[in-house]
Amino acid sequence: MKKLLYLTFSFLMLLMMGSCQEPKKTFIIPEGHVGMFGYGSLMSKKLIDTGLLAEKYEGPFLSAHLKGYKRSWSFVWPSTLPGFTTDGQYYRSSILVEGDTIFPQNIHYLNIREDSNSVINGVLYIVPFTDLPSYDGWELGYERFEVTDLISDYIVEGGPVFAYRALPEFTKDPSNDFTENIIEQSYMDIILDAFDYWGKEFEKEYQKSTEPFDQRIIRKSINIPWIDPPLDSLEVLRSKFKTPS
Repeated sequence: MKKLLYLTFSFLMLLMMGSCQEPKKTFIIPEGHVGMFGYGSLMSKKLIDTGLLAEKYEGPFLSAHLKGYKRSWSFVWPSTLPGFTTDGQYYRSSILVEGDTIFPQNIHYLNIREDSNSVINGVLYIVPFTDLPSYDGWELGYERFEVTDLISDYIVEGGPVFAYRALPEFTKDPSNDFTENIIEQSYMDIILDAFDYWGKEFEKEYQKSTEPFDQRIIRKSINIPWIDPPLDSLEVLRSKFKTPS
């Protein structure tokens, strides 16, 4: 009898706890827009304002969570492909080691990979449909995919939410050898800028949901102009993006 009463009491407590939870807020995507979930450089409002858009972003910019994925430094950009800036300049990333110029084989950036037991924090905002080609151009080597039903904080209405993940041929975990692979300090500065914007608790949650790496591969890079870059390879990448209807 006591056991039955205990089980009944426990069940009632669970019902009460569930009823006390705040209802999810609604994230409404206006007509002509899509949602975007940023978990790396796209967590930085400064980058969005100055690096991707022609004017300051004034829309909703919210802390959010994506379930079923884990963050890691597993996107790799090979040195056989030129890096590029938003103004159309192409370059090779190099580092100085004891006065010698070295071209690391790979540059690593943040990526997400499926993990049913993981939830990552990031940023939810809106993007005009017409700006998607600019985002796709910025995220070469990634694929844009829908994550609407994986946003755990909000009920999304009005359109899809997208995120980017590395294409299979651009996925590789970094080693601890900085002559083989580096994380550019300039990219890390963008992540640090996002932490300044969102605060310490956001940063702690980011660290918990991101696979560790050897900090010694963070290096200040020098961009050397690429006079005759292999643009055909970049065009092949760009052709892999198809704007959804």
